[in-house]
Amino acid sequence: MKAVVEVPCINLLPHRQAARRKRIRLLLWQLAGGALLGLLLALAAGAWLQHQFDAQLRRQEGWRNAMQQVNTVLAAGKRVQGETAALLLRQQAIARLQEQRNAWVRMLAALAQAMPAGVALHSVRQETAMVRLQGQAVSQEKVAALLLALAQAAPWSRPEVMEVRGAADGAVDWTIRLALSPAGQS
Repeated sequence: MKAVVEVPCINLLPHRQAARRKRIRLLLWQLAGGALLGLLLALAAGAWLQHQFDAQLRRQEGWRNAMQQVNTVLAAGKRVQGETAALLLRQQAIARLQEQRNAWVRMLAALAQAMPAGVALHSVRQETAMVRLQGQAVSQEKVAALLLALAQAAPWSRPEVMEVRGAADGAVDWTIRLALSPAGQS
């Protein structure tokens, strides 16, 4: 039997293993540095994006405030337009009342001129732009004379007989309709 002699393993190139460990350590440091650099870049990009997002939100808030101010101004403008329209309507109503007042003065002056003897006026009623006169006359001829006198004194009134009825005492009840103002005015 032969004795087996163990031959010790001697590493004749120890610098290779040391160089290998050094390369592995360098690779690990590079990986850690790359990961750290990636993390720093991700944080920087996130911070930059957050800054841009905040700036956009501030701009949007500024636009919202400007829109609210514009809406407030527009609402005030619409309110002023409504008030102006209401004032214009009031002014037109006052002008119409003034015209009617003048029309009544003209109408009463024409009635005072046109009223013949033997004719009595009992009521005067306004129906929009027309006036209804009711009264009593001695005869139908007096009603015809009143109609002619009104046509001459106020031709714009367009007198029109609505009704003539005989009364119990021989007199005549009459109803005449007149235009309150000339045809071009209201």
